[in-house]
Amino acid sequence: MIKGLLWFLLLYMVPLFILSFGGVPVDLFPESTQLLGMFAAITVFFVVVSELLSKTVFQHVFNMAKALVLMLFFLYALNGGFVAVNYGAIHILVDLRVYLAMLLTINLLGLAKSALQTLNFLSEKTTEDKALEQP
Repeated sequence: MIKGLLWFLLLYMVPLFILSFGGVPVDLFPESTQLLGMFAAITVFFVVVSELLSKTVFQHVFNMAKALVLMLFFLYALNGGFVAVNYGAIHILVDLRVYLAMLLTINLLGLAKSALQTLNFLSEKTTEDKALEQP
């Protein structure tokens, strides 16, 4: 549980402190603040669940679920790669498709890693069970 609190502080409180300390008014970007909170909540949830279910197959299943949820979150948060910011009469459109592709690729590698860890865990468990059955 302490690990979850540390992740929350690292992913939510520190960025907000840095933004407000740097002179950026956080109130101008309420959507970004809400998305930052959602990202922190998703990450903390999966960290806590992974710690609670450590040394079980469900730990690996939740790691795979984390990768999928984060992929969907990044697609939603980055609006498919195009981010628009309106500030008064100024309209800025930023193309972040390359960065989105990098984020999705990293999470896809994390998904593959978790799937391989699940297979490894199950094979080790089967080997241990067979070793215990033999006299």
